[in-house]
Amino acid sequence: MDFRQLHYFSQIVKHGSFSKAAKQLFVSQPTISNVVKELESELGSKLFNRSTRKIELTDTGRLLYQYSENLSRSLLHFQEELNDIKSGVKGQIKMGVFTSVGTEILTEIMTEFYQLYPEINITFVEDSAANLKEFLFQGELDLVVVSLPTNEEFETIPFLKGDLRLLVHERHQLANKESIKWDELKEEKYIMFREEFSVYQMIMWEAKRLGFQPEIICTTSQWKFILELVSFNLGIAILPQSTLTIIMVKHKGINVLPLVDPEVTWEIGIGWKKTATFHFLHKNGSVF
Repeated sequence: MDFRQLHYFSQIVKHGSFSKAAKQLFVSQPTISNVVKELESELGSKLFNRSTRKIELTDTGRLLYQYSENLSRSLLHFQEELNDIKSGVKGQIKMGVFTSVGTEILTEIMTEFYQLYPEINITFVEDSAANLKEFLFQGELDLVVVSLPTNEEFETIPFLKGDLRLLVHERHQLANKESIKWDELKEEKYIMFREEFSVYQMIMWEAKRLGFQPEIICTTSQWKFILELVSFNLGIAILPQSTLTIIMVKHKGINVLPLVDPEVTWEIGIGWKKTATFHFLHKNGSVF
């Protein structure tokens, strides 16, 4: 039994005759009759009561018609769902983000995204930039947040930029300055993201340029844990601040200061494998 046979059978029932069904399907009446014989042979039961001129279904025929209609509706629904997935308006996406992006930025992005695509579900996976790239290449993720520029073998689109800011306790000796030069931080105790994070690499690059080794008292992958440690005046932290979102931690007793000489800027984007296609990434020339 195949879908063609069920479709022919349904047309006979809907049109009430073999000849009308054949005309509708653009096939000969013998073809229609042979299809019915094949079905009856396979099922071991008659589908039509031929004792009268009017087409009447047997109990088996009524059951088969019910299931064939359900199948037709399911296939139609499947095609609609498939078209939605192909056009990028429905589906499942796993996206990797590194912790230093910040929850405020993700909240703003997700709010806009779900307004545009309410039937696309996104699962976020938090990890370091290096691990996220590996997960992407292994097919475990569909999209990842990446630092730009990148030499990796995937497509990217930029969506956010900013600079690095110094976070110190409000009673720290540097807390009331308007800005801080990097060489003023040589003797400080550092609370940092782990070394696989891009922020760690940027800090270490500046320290190397100035010829000192930072005294790191703690590394972590958790943004909130870094803030808690700074709020207890255990050390300083250098975190990324975007052009869209200001780090608001005054209520924790933490001052946020610009870092200069030089100002270190960063840019991140969304990356995906070249073999993948995401229609929503270029909507109206923006990320979504």
